[in-house]
Amino acid sequence: MGLFDSFYVEVDGREVELQSKRFERGLGHYRPGDFVAGCLPGVRVFFETLFLDGNGKPIYGAKREAGLQKTVFIALVEGVFVEHQVHADDLSTEAVLAILGQLRERWSDSARALAFMGDTLRRRQSRIAALERRLGRVESIIATARRLRAGETLDHRFDLIWEENKKLAAGEDPLEVVAWTLEQGDAGGWPPIDDTLADPLEEFRL
Repeated sequence: MGLFDSFYVEVDGREVELQSKRFERGLGHYRPGDFVAGCLPGVRVFFETLFLDGNGKPIYGAKREAGLQKTVFIALVEGVFVEHQVHADDLSTEAVLAILGQLRERWSDSARALAFMGDTLRRRQSRIAALERRLGRVESIIATARRLRAGETLDHRFDLIWEENKKLAAGEDPLEVVAWTLEQGDAGGWPPIDDTLADPLEEFRL
């Protein structure tokens, strides 16, 4: 069967995997905003016909004719997965070609493509900042747990203002405290890393 790459798209409210051997076939996993390794430059549009069962899962082989047919179109600009469209009808060749042309024209607009990539970059930066923030909290928990294991007490000025340190001082398992912290996301009283990233609408406020 060989290796393939996977594109993840939403069909009827469910995430569905599309497999492709067109690109690098390195088991890549792609969602909108991802760079697709091995894609040629320019605006590229592809389509795939799916047959889904009642649970929204793809059907393959002879049984697929009993499934619900969907035609999925994927648009890539300079290698970036920018959009997908789902059509429920059994499309004719002419209809497929028309939609391919419409998507190519839509994404040939450089302003649209740059706006999409700028928004994607901003969201990715915010996500990275949030992950770095969580990692910092985990590193702090590890350092505090090591201090307690070495026999130290949490008597520094700011030791007990953090909820996770209170849990550790009370004897909770450090692994459970890490799990609790990750479940809290960015909650827990830690100051924001970057206020502009915390509020994506800040630049538009009067």
